[in-house]
Amino acid sequence: MRRRGFTLIELMVSMVIMLILLYIGLSSFSYINAFARYISVNQNIQENIDTFLSQLKKELMQASTLDDGTGFSGVDFPQYNPNSDSKRDLSDIVTPYPLDPVHDYYSFLPNASPILRFYILDSSGVKHRITYTLGVPTSNGNYAGVPKNYWLSRIYEPCEVLYSNEIWDGTKWSGITSQPITEQVITNFAVIRPSYSPKVFQIIVEAFLKDPTSREGKRFIRMIQVTLKQ
Repeated sequence: MRRRGFTLIELMVSMVIMLILLYIGLSSFSYINAFARYISVNQNIQENIDTFLSQLKKELMQASTLDDGTGFSGVDFPQYNPNSDSKRDLSDIVTPYPLDPVHDYYSFLPNASPILRFYILDSSGVKHRITYTLGVPTSNGNYAGVPKNYWLSRIYEPCEVLYSNEIWDGTKWSGITSQPITEQVITNFAVIRPSYSPKVFQIIVEAFLKDPTSREGKRFIRMIQVTLKQ
């Protein structure tokens, strides 16, 4: 009695079915993995922004709008204007803004002033110069940051918030300079001083998160208002 085996066609059909099932399984796993990472990065970005804004608010509230005569007091940037609102953001420190098709990455202007700079005295009476601005990683003068295919949009290059906390020793400033305190996700950081009061500061932060399943993404916009006590 002859034993009947599988025909070549039956084997091929079985293999195709197995490949389809394997593809579906791998696609589902890949999507779940990408979505889990998306949620994790989403939380991480919000935690970074919360930490940044909390630190900035705490330090800025220690600043004063008064001039103590030393040349290193009050708030340097943005300067207060009683006739119109003063604003500083990314557009003041890079060129071109926004990016155009000719340029690949922001070119930060040489010796550009920071977005926010102010002075505070600590509990020991030591004067600190606090600076917040934006930047991107570089290596040997070349851009070394997040590749363009991971940007939310061609015209929004992600940056990182840079922080400086320097101490005056009587002749020079020294200490922490241009230390990144966020990941490279900030698309803009703006400081507004309304004309109605030199003590009021409005801080606006924009960040981005690219959707893992499409070319689109999500933008975060957070705003806080700080009123100086002196």
